[in-house]
Amino acid sequence: MTENLKWDHTIIDVNDINEAINWFDEKGIIFHNGGKHEQWGTSNAVGYFGLNYIELMSVYNPELASHVVRDGATSIYDCIHDLPNQHINTIGFRTNDIEAVHERLLSQNFPVENIQTGTRRDPKGNLITWKIFFVRNKFFQVPYPYVVQWNDPDYIRKENLIKKNLLVEHPRKNIMVKQAIYRVTNPEIMAIKWGQFIGIPPVRDDKDYVVDFGDRQIIFKSGKNNYITDLVFSNSGDLAGQEFSFGDAKLQFK
Repeated sequence: MTENLKWDHTIIDVNDINEAINWFDEKGIIFHNGGKHEQWGTSNAVGYFGLNYIELMSVYNPELASHVVRDGATSIYDCIHDLPNQHINTIGFRTNDIEAVHERLLSQNFPVENIQTGTRRDPKGNLITWKIFFVRNKFFQVPYPYVVQWNDPDYIRKENLIKKNLLVEHPRKNIMVKQAIYRVTNPEIMAIKWGQFIGIPPVRDDKDYVVDFGDRQIIFKSGKNNYITDLVFSNSGDLAGQEFSFGDAKLQFK
């Protein structure tokens, strides 16, 4: 039986972490400095909506970053080389059995890389590790997602995030990332491929195709961008009906 992957987080490439944190803070959304990926030369900040979160990613060490190759760390490489253009990078999905997911995707001819250990040092110097694998190349010029496995099950991870004051209530209570919108040249084929990757068959909604997680959806629309163009937030309070641009990223509030 195929394990359905969970939508863990979404990366937004940013030029300056602190400026991006302040930008979201003005909208009533709290981010915390996450620390540094010392093997890649990148740094991040995280904003949690339950266990689903947004990761703001930037480069802190250009020399280290210059040695990252795309086949070894696709989304990291894309961030490094897309900047200074700020946009939504890709989605990370989580599992509690990364070896089984890796084997399944290999059997389905996805061009997956080897499972590796990801590392990050938080602002206090603590080492955080996880398992991760990337998917090389692109599909119809669209960057693939990637898969992570955290060291603890979800309920323990949630408790630890609360203890570390990372999973906090935003000034806009109950706000969450509801949808990610891909605008791609062939939404039907892309939705089928992503649905196969995730383990959730897409459904058609008029001209769009939707991979439905129940509380969240990934939507594939026709367009020439070939990446995620929009993030849609729900429970946005007085921001409802508004739309903001952060670089090339469109953030819709409902």
